[in-house]
Amino acid sequence: MHDPAYERSLKVVYDRIAHNFSRAEPRKRAWNYLVDLPRAHTAGLRRGETVGHYSGEIRADGVQRLLTSARWDEFSVREELRAIAIQAGGRTGGTLFLTEIAFPKKGRNAVAVERQYSHDTQRVENCQIGLLLFYLTADRQAFLIDSELYLPPAWVSDPQRREQAQIPPEVVYRSKSAIAAEMIRRAWESSIRPVWVACNLVCTEKTILHRLLRRYGVQHLVAGSAGEMQAGGVGRAITDESGQPNGTTPMPPGHEMLQLRNTVLHRFSTRSSDPSRIEMSYLMLSGTSRNARARSYYTAYLRPHAGLAEVVPIVQLIEGAAAHCRAVKQKTGLGHYEVRSWRGWYRHVTLASAAQMALELARHDNSADLRPQYVDLRDVAYAAGGKGQAV
Repeated sequence: MHDPAYERSLKVVYDRIAHNFSRAEPRKRAWNYLVDLPRAHTAGLRRGETVGHYSGEIRADGVQRLLTSARWDEFSVREELRAIAIQAGGRTGGTLFLTEIAFPKKGRNAVAVERQYSHDTQRVENCQIGLLLFYLTADRQAFLIDSELYLPPAWVSDPQRREQAQIPPEVVYRSKSAIAAEMIRRAWESSIRPVWVACNLVCTEKTILHRLLRRYGVQHLVAGSAGEMQAGGVGRAITDESGQPNGTTPMPPGHEMLQLRNTVLHRFSTRSSDPSRIEMSYLMLSGTSRNARARSYYTAYLRPHAGLAEVVPIVQLIEGAAAHCRAVKQKTGLGHYEVRSWRGWYRHVTLASAAQMALELARHDNSADLRPQYVDLRDVAYAAGGKGQAV
């Protein structure tokens, strides 16, 4: 059973992107695909057996054609979706939130499938890794405006696998940091000017990403590790298992801490304040009991004299990334596809982004039944940047 509130919002989105489909058949197919995506998880729809089909069609491979060989430009559709997000939520005052998501797969024939670390399960498993960029607007809307597929090095150097997955010859290896920087650059070129940028990536090399964000002069937090803190000169961890200073290790210069409900947030400044530029800090979030979860580490570039309380909502945003991605997958059918090609993945995720945008527009119209039943990341983003101005 279809949701009328979703379909009303979907019509607004679809009318903006329909011109990118050159023929009537893919336009009709795309509409049916978008209508079905939000119920794909709860109804168990997979393999194109019912998603996107319409009554009276003769061939059974229509969905596969839509995602592989039909004539339409998925990247033009993405540009249109970014324009809709800007029109709905404005260009300034919000947060760009970039995270990665795992798509578990059996076998190794689907594009970019490799044994990789999954944020969802916190273990190494057979999966694809996608990078998602959300625009969290000042009025608490959350739009999925960009996505990229991470191609592991083993795939880049394997001509047979590249050919089977139809990976374009111009596609070369890019670290997650380089991919993230390119996605944020596209948002900037679309005139989005956030108060904050938050990134949650499993990546040892983040230089490219930090360099770009520093050039833009925007405050940002990037998830990191204890090793990165030590490499930055902060030294070994200075707290005991309770999360409190242990009293034996001297505090490094610029240390401050903030007691939260069940955690303690530490900040270690590595540069003296300079009113003309943002400054670098390391953050550590630790539990207040021996049964608390493991510590989290972040690299932060903040305005001089920014208080820790200003940073807390962005830390919470990153801490809730896994739950948010699981909810998005369930509500938009993001993980419900059986395509194996490079282009097929990008086309499915583009259509799932359109579905997510329609759901978000319907939610913003005060449709109570569409309000997510999980920790709402829009609220913490709003608390951090909703009333501020772009840096």
